[in-house]
Amino acid sequence: VHLQFPFSFIMKVTLFFAGCWALIGPQEVNGTVGGSVLVPCQYNEDYQSYRKYWCRGDNWRQCSMDIQTTGSEEEVGQKKLSITDNHTLCIFTVTMKDLQEEDDNTYWCGIERSGYDLMIPVRVFILPGKFLVVLASVGLRSKINMQPCCHAGWGTHNV
Repeated sequence: VHLQFPFSFIMKVTLFFAGCWALIGPQEVNGTVGGSVLVPCQYNEDYQSYRKYWCRGDNWRQCSMDIQTTGSEEEVGQKKLSITDNHTLCIFTVTMKDLQEEDDNTYWCGIERSGYDLMIPVRVFILPGKFLVVLASVGLRSKINMQPCCHAGWGTHNV
């Protein structure tokens, strides 16, 4: 028995899986001593009401929680660190201010859920220099364009 699948069927499945993700963000961000960085982490719409967080450490299993949302869009902040969650765009943004050399580390964008959390690493490099505000672009390094919430589902795209 020889089975053949039409090309359009294969393309539809490929587009579905390529178009949605659970969590994406920049692979690395560069900041300067005394400056600030803004790190956007975009997630699938299924996680809009979940708590999002930013933690520090080389190992995802043992990173220390620096800050987390409440599950709402309310900004949570400290003197040097804040996090906001935009449910409309499905992006939570971490702002690190007054950067120091000791802030140079691996951090994790995370979404708290039962079982294993969703986490992606973001390497923050601190360079000597004048004050600078840096906005990290998710699309810059990962080649993925930011769009409004990714809607998971079994819809198809005709090619």
